[in-house]
Amino acid sequence: MQVIGASVDKPGANERWAQKYDLKMPLISDHGDHTVASAFGVARPMVGVAKRTTWLIDPDGTLRKVYPAVKAKGHAAAVLADCREISG
Repeated sequence: MQVIGASVDKPGANERWAQKYDLKMPLISDHGDHTVASAFGVARPMVGVAKRTTWLIDPDGTLRKVYPAVKAKGHAAAVLADCREISG
């Protein structure tokens, strides 16, 4: 399983956030033109942030599940449970 985070924040902001929360996953900075956020349909250029969304994509590149309205509390546990169910 690979976890990757993407944010429209500047790279330095991502680094500080990762350090603050001791994150081990790679973080992609999509600051500027929001290419990644636009490709995934979550860009909100008028407010300068992206809609928080999680995608489960299997190793073959198949989209398995989308969480379109992420709330921090309990989200990681729900995603982990779904990963375990999908992977068998």
